[in-house]
Amino acid sequence: MYDGTDEDAEKRVVEVRRIVEDESFAAGERIDEAEPRLGYRVWSERYDEPGNPIIAIEEPVVRSLIDATPPGRALDAGCGTGRHSRYLVDRGHDVLGIDLTPEMLAYASANVRGAIFREGDLCAIPSPDASFDLVVSGLAIAHVADLDRAVAEMARVLRPSGRVILSVLHPFQALLGWHAPFEDETGQRRFVREHAHTHADYLRAFRAAGLTVIDCVEPKLGADEVRQKRRAFRHVAEATVAAYVGLPGVLVLAAIKG
Repeated sequence: MYDGTDEDAEKRVVEVRRIVEDESFAAGERIDEAEPRLGYRVWSERYDEPGNPIIAIEEPVVRSLIDATPPGRALDAGCGTGRHSRYLVDRGHDVLGIDLTPEMLAYASANVRGAIFREGDLCAIPSPDASFDLVVSGLAIAHVADLDRAVAEMARVLRPSGRVILSVLHPFQALLGWHAPFEDETGQRRFVREHAHTHADYLRAFRAAGLTVIDCVEPKLGADEVRQKRRAFRHVAEATVAAYVGLPGVLVLAAIKG
């Protein structure tokens, strides 16, 4: 990491000079934003593959919070491939997973036994009030612009004293431009936006929805996780490590209703 020495600063200058003088970077590249559904359609068959640095630090924290929650009726909101649904089923929960992407739901249905999956929007959860003892939402809600509405929906479907476990890309990373890139079916590079909802945004949304935060964990990126950020690491390896190692990569919140 950058330690404030002249030697370390000179290394960064050399890296910047090399990139500026490299003509392959001169033209730049336009990358357009895409709807989350499009990105997750492309990712559906490889999302769970090893090499995702954010999942690597997020999953152990979410699982430890699930372990501290008694089995009951659970909603996996933005379930994707069903990675959290599978763990919930293994821990004795009765699980419903919802997602907007049919390809993700198809993958989850084929690979997770004991859970039910259906199409559903985080801002309009297709379940009655007070249906669940636990709502888990893993790395999904930062794609939603209307945070207050999504949190209110999670609270609505929770029973009194029910719990929410919510993980998101850390707002620090979203502010640094760590969005989710992919190539669409035509080979064009696109990205799915990660909204930089701040800690205060989450606290206010939770309070407005009648949820009380009972835990907050911010797992940090290590050198191994940063090296998995392949595109940046390939071009400026030392600078990438210096910029990211030690910063929190994920924000995980646990809250109780009432």
